[in-house]
Formats: sequence, C-alpha cells, structure tokens
Amino acid sequence: MADATARFCHPALRIFQQGPQAVVQPMAALGNSSAVETLLVDLSSGKVTLSPSQDVMRGSTGAIDSLGLLGVCKLHQGVALLAITSARQVASLGPSGTPVFELLGAEVLAAPGAERASSANRRLLALLRDAVNPQGAGRGIYFSHAYDLTLSAQRIADRNADAAAASAPVASAARADPRFWYNKALSAPLLEAGAHRFAPPAILGFVRQLSDLAFPGPGRSGAGAVATLTLIARRGVDRAGTRQWRRGCDSAGNVANFVETEEMLTTPLGDLASFVEVRGSIPLLWTQLPNIKYKPTTVIAAPGQSAPVFDKHIASLREAYGDVVAINLINHKGTEGKLEVAFRAEASRLCSSSPSAGLRYLAFDFHHECSKGRYHRISLLWDKVRDDFGRHGFFLRRAGGSVERRQSGVMRTNCIDCLDRTNVVQGVLGRKALETMLAALGLLPPAAAGSGHGLPEAFPAVEKEFKILWADHGDAVSSQYAGTGAMKSGFTRTGKRTFGGVIDDGVKAVVRYYVNNFQDGVKQDAVDLLTGAFEVAPGQPLPLRAQPSPLVPILLALAAIAFGVHQAGHFISGDLLAPVALTASSTAADTAAAASTAAPDAAAAAGSLDDPRGRLVRTLLAQVVLPLVLGLGLLGFVVRNGKHLVNKPQLCPHLAVTVQAAKKGSTAGGAKKQQ
Repeated sequence: MADATARFCHPALRIFQQGPQAVVQPMAALGNSSAVETLLVDLSSGKVTLSPSQDVMRGSTGAIDSLGLLGVCKLHQGVALLAITSARQVASLGPSGTPVFELLGAEVLAAPGAERASSANRRLLALLRDAVNPQGAGRGIYFSHAYDLTLSAQRIADRNADAAAASAPVASAARADPRFWYNKALSAPLLEAGAHRFAPPAILGFVRQLSDLAFPGPGRSGAGAVATLTLIARRGVDRAGTRQWRRGCDSAGNVANFVETEEMLTTPLGDLASFVEVRGSIPLLWTQLPNIKYKPTTVIAAPGQSAPVFDKHIASLREAYGDVVAINLINHKGTEGKLEVAFRAEASRLCSSSPSAGLRYLAFDFHHECSKGRYHRISLLWDKVRDDFGRHGFFLRRAGGSVERRQSGVMRTNCIDCLDRTNVVQGVLGRKALETMLAALGLLPPAAAGSGHGLPEAFPAVEKEFKILWADHGDAVSSQYAGTGAMKSGFTRTGKRTFGGVIDDGVKAVVRYYVNNFQDGVKQDAVDLLTGAFEVAPGQPLPLRAQPSPLVPILLALAAIAFGVHQAGHFISGDLLAPVALTASSTAADTAAAASTAAPDAAAAAGSLDDPRGRLVRTLLAQVVLPLVLGLGLLGFVVRNGKHLVNKPQLCPHLAVTVQAAKKGSTAGGAKKQQ
C-alpha cells in the first residue's frame, strides 16, 4: 500500500442507521471530502459491502459516534452490529506512542423490530449486550487502532522482519495472533468485505502502564534515569469462559484460562525490553462441573486418555515460545493430589519418549510450603527455576531497531484455577524479570539484580508501584474467570499476609460460590456467542430454555429450619410449655370438680388427665420436628439434584464436559471420579 496508515484502523467512525441498513463512515475524512470509504451493513439480510467512495452523510442527528466496530453477529433473524461507543486510554505503545484503549461502552445495533420478531432474537441480543458490557462478561476488553495488541514485542519484531506480514493490515490473519484476537469471529464478515480499517483487533485481559518511573543513580539523570513499565495480559480465545464451565484441555490441546502476560520496559531513548510468561489450566481431560456443593466433584480421564491432548498443548507452547518449564502449584494430597500425579505422569511420559521434548515439569505444593503465612519460602521455588529463567532470557531491542536478545523459553504456571497461587508466583517471576531488564538497560546495578532484593532496596517507590500493578493484573484476570478479584492479592499488593487479607479471601470465596453456581451459565453463553464458539444458524431453533432455580427451595428450606430451631429454643427455655402447662392445670381442676359432683365415668376422667401430654407432643411435632424434617429434607433434595438446578450454559454445553464420570459399579476404563 502506498499509504502506510492504510494498514491501521480508522480512529473514529460515525454510524447512520437508515431502517435496516447501517452506514459507517470514518469521521476523520468527513470534513475534508465529498466522498469517503463507506461500510454498508444490511441488518436484515446480513450483507456487508465496502464502497471505496460514497457521498459523505452530513448531520449527526440520530448518528452514533464510534471508536471502532467489534464486528457482526448472526441472529435468529438478521444480524447485529457491535460498535464501541466509549473508551479510555490506558497506555501508549510503540515508537510513535500509539494509544491503547479500554472499552467502557458499546452499542448492539439490530434492524428495527428485530427484538419483536422472535424470542430467540431477544435472547441473543441480551447475550451480546452482556458480552460487551464492561460491568458484565465484557470486563477487560482492550483495543488499539495501530498497535498490534495481540502480539508480544518479540512477535511484533518477527512480523516486521517478514515483508508480507510487515505490510499486512493490523486487522488481518497475516498480522494478528489468532490465539488472543478476541473479536476475530465477529470481525470475519467485515474482513471478508475488505473493511479491515473498521474493526480494530481486541483482546480480553488487562493493560496498565506506569509512566516515567524514576531510577536515579550515579551517572544517570534526565531521560537516562526514566523508564515506563507496561503490563499486558492476553486471554486465550479458543477455550474462553468461566471457572467451573471451562476446565482442563479440549481435544485440540487448548486449555481453559490460558493467559499470556507480558511485562514491557521502555525508555525515552527508544530501548525496549520484554518478558513473557503464561498460565493455563492443567492440560489434561478433567472436569469440575457445578452441583451446588462448595467443592464440586472432580472427574479425571483414565490414565493414557489425556496423552494426545497433552502432547498437542505442549507442542503449541513450544512452537510459540520455545522450551517450557511447567510449574504446578496444586496440593499433593486429596483431589488436587490426583491431578498432580496425572500431570506428572504425562510430563514424564512425554520427556522419556522424546529427549528433545523441551519440557521440564516442576511440582511445588504452594499451600504446604507457604502455609501459616510463610510466603518467604517461595524462594525455594525460585532456587529451582533460576537456571531455566536465566537460560530463557528476555527480549531486548535497542533504539536503532537492532534486536540484541531474544526470549527462548517460557514459564508456564498453574494452580487449580490458575488464579490465586499462580498470581503470587507470577508476580515473583515478574519482579525477577524487571530487575534483570533494568540491569540490562543500565538502570540497576547487575549485583543488585542478582541479590534477590535489588528492586525493593534500590528503588522502594518503584517497588510499591510494581506490587500494585501486579495485584491489579491478578484481580482483573481473576474477575474474568471466577467472578471476583484474586485471593491472596493482599500479599501481592503489600508483600504481607494479614488478617484483613484472610477475611477478604473468605468474602471472595462466598461470592465465587454464588456466581459460579447461579450466574456463570449465562455468562458462558455470552462468551461463546461473542468468540464464535457457537454460531447461530438463522431460522433454526436455539437451545435456550428457561432454567429452574434452586434459590426458592433453598430459601424455603432455610426458613423452615430457622422456624424449627426458633421454636426448639422456646421449648428448651420453657416458653413453649407454659401455655400447655396452664391448660393442664386448668384441666386437672375441672376434672376434680367434675369428679366431686358426678363421677360416674372414671375412664373418661383418666383420659382427660392424659390429654395435656398429648397436646404437648402434638405441639412439638407441628412446630419443631416437622419444620426441621421438611427443611432438611428439602435441602437434601437440592443437594442431590444440584447439578440440575445450577445455572448452566446452553449454547455449547459439550465444551464443558470433556470427560464423563464413570457410572457407579462400572469396571470399564473411562474416568476417575474424585470427591
């Protein structure tokens, strides 16, 4: 292309909706030309057309100003156009300081009457709105019009070294990384029409930047003592979703909660250093589907069944990053212990069968080693990975564009959720990487970088900002997957494990339980629709049905139990007996009086004396025993049928069940079921 900017996306658009047709034009050209490149989207038929030159549409009444299109999604009838309407700048990246934005608002446009046309359309549009809602499933969507946000700095350098990729549009398969291109499926109809400038590639994850950090020292001043630190998390698209509905590996080797985190250091002089680490669910076939219980049943594939997907996953990591060190932080006992044994077995099999496997497996029982607040024992883990860390290195590009160093391997960290324990360890590795990169740029003495306490001692103000940055990163990644911020974030944020942090973790655990059981099914459907895991077949019935909720029976059960316990308390204190005792006294007196005047029937009198005791038994049964039995029985019913009562995803339920639980009494090899 003659114009270098033609690779980039339009920074601002204006959308005019004329009946079922959406007309999209770049705002930068509206005031200078009589005709501009125009995108036409028929919201009824789904036809997308790019006109190289069309008359400029004047006026802003009824028009929508947009920062870019996320793309087009099929509906039961017609299509929806998703447009970014609000965003804030969170970073400036690249040699020219290209802005990077966080999505704050989006519009989902459909043909007039689309929601009235069918209930299926209403449900799909509701899911799409949730998928781009920054307070819902769309929390943490980032985009840039000219910076390759799906690519690490090293990968950008590799693309730029290839003539075809260097000249390819930012929004194209030749340039963007499909693993992290969050709106790839949505933007496909636009790219097929040649409208790559209208749909900036987006990621789901985290982007924050600490500008102008000061690193004063002997011989350093001004621009030579300043650097900018950027932290980017890119969430994998291929098995995206929520904590309990996406676990383990799929048949293609994609793992749940896969996140690439890049720590980037840049100087005003133009030097750039970058370090990449990844996290991802344990790469085996296993599930942990919600069933109302606090700890759902874990189902692990039988030995050997996970071998193909495990090998595919490791091969994909090696292709993308080089050698892999897999750091497994889960417990070595209980259900997690079974997963650790299975992970270790697959790693051992692969390494023994292929000496050049490029994989090192390292198990570190975080809860055992760091129990009772002994987080300083993470140094034991660092001692085990120090040599690998040094051998992998980091990416370093000098101001003139020459590449001085390359990262040749990656640390892959996981715990059971790849959230809380993983955040702590990744933060430690991130600090080691920052110290090493600062030393390479001459901003930290090499001796201090190797001491293990270089950054906190040399630059305490930077250390404080660094901790907050990594804690925010952990909270963002955790919120997207589990519905709350990360546990143990207090340690990442302050470097200390406090009582307040323990209380905060307890609150998050309760919220996670509620969200995972009663909300995440709908969120998973929203993610599956946006990422293209589910593709709507126009006119075909949707698998969306009303779902039963366990909240009503649970509330009734708790109310019955509370009433029974309350009445039992009255019984123990005597309040429940008082009316009965008074009645018994009155009855005894009446009986005596009746006997003195006319006592022809002694048996009837005896029956009257026994009646107060019967009333007492009836009262206890009705007000204490029956409510407790009903409440506990109802709770037992809910627990036994919990898997049918949770909020389940309906668009792609098969993606949650990668391995089936073995039937009771079955001896055939299928899966191991662990409580």
